[in-house]
Amino acid sequence: MYSLFLDTHDKNVIIILFKDGKIVDEVNVESPNKHSQIVMPSLKGLLDKNALNVHDLNEILVVNGPGSFTGERIAVTIAKTLAFTLNIPIKTIDSLKVIAINVDDEKKNVIIRDNKGAFVGIFDKNNNAQEEYVYMSKTSLDDFISSNKVYEDIQIDYEKVYEVMQKIEPTKAHDVKPLYVKGISALNDK
Repeated sequence: MYSLFLDTHDKNVIIILFKDGKIVDEVNVESPNKHSQIVMPSLKGLLDKNALNVHDLNEILVVNGPGSFTGERIAVTIAKTLAFTLNIPIKTIDSLKVIAINVDDEKKNVIIRDNKGAFVGIFDKNNNAQEEYVYMSKTSLDDFISSNKVYEDIQIDYEKVYEVMQKIEPTKAHDVKPLYVKGISALNDK
């Protein structure tokens, strides 16, 4: 079974091809502000290199944010289009949980920074979110970091992420939505 994993929530374009849960090949390219130019050629190159085409894919896995507004739209749109047109399952996972999965601690304060602050998720040892994600300004974030151990920019074991995603129920392609930064901020202002 071939699975395609897409993640464009941050400065890197990450595309991974799995076969039966093991990484066959991957693209990991830093492309600040050029994701739209990088993703499709990289995806085609990855499939061509492995003598596959999109019809060989059995499922789509996508990181749906929070992260870059444009970056999230790119991965989610491609994932939805592939899943819908190929009539294959699509599963989503958020970027904060991807980090949490790769941390071994009783309490995991996970952050993803942007220019104005950071998205914050708090997870237990089993990677369950303990509260709604919040967006913190730099000042609030500095206070939070001074009194909490936080995790960010860690090495990701994508096979571990794949294992967790296999326990996630597929979503209808039309129901997949990006988890935008501005959406979290707006919710926190209410």
